Amino acid sequence: MKFVRTIPGYNHLWAVKEEGKETDELSMLFRQWSNFNYLLDFFFANLEDLQGFFKIEKVSDAIKDTMEDAQELERLVLDFPYTEQLDGLFHPLSLADNRAHELTREKARNWDRKPHPSWLRIYAIRIEPNVYIVTGGAIKLTATMQEREHTQKELDKLNACRDFLKQNGVFDQDSFIDFFEED
Repeated sequence: MKFVRTIPGYNHLWAVKEEGKETDELSMLFRQWSNFNYLLDFFFANLEDLQGFFKIEKVSDAIKDTMEDAQELERLVLDFPYTEQLDGLFHPLSLADNRAHELTREKARNWDRKPHPSWLRIYAIRIEPNVYIVTGGAIKLTATMQEREHTQKELDKLNACRDFLKQNGVFDQDSFIDFFEED
């Protein structure tokens, strides 16, 4: 597993970059969420969830909402001074993660999205306060991640990253930087 800094020179926001992929997970998310054809295919494939859970009937409305939300979420994650306050954006994925003290699974979204809650999610491992590794993200249209294959895949990536970090002795920012520099 490889990791890249999302902002050169800063050690608080990282992303997984899979072998053979042209870009890291965070950059790939924002590309997908701004790609009309990707969103069109996604929402038609998940139309029942969109209409059932969010009560949105028109795919064109979902695409417009997603593109606007993605732009705002990208600003929240990558623009200063927001990147120095990531703990306000990321929240524990579950109650079990809320009780954990290291390498917690976290999610970020635009928490103030109107007129409906954001369905965009960025998933990350929190190494310590304000230090995160993004493992991926999804358009989440159901109550739990286990309900759909694409969100279950993101949960699996989160767990795999956390296990990888533990196996390599990473438990805080210093041990992560040591691991990163050795790699």
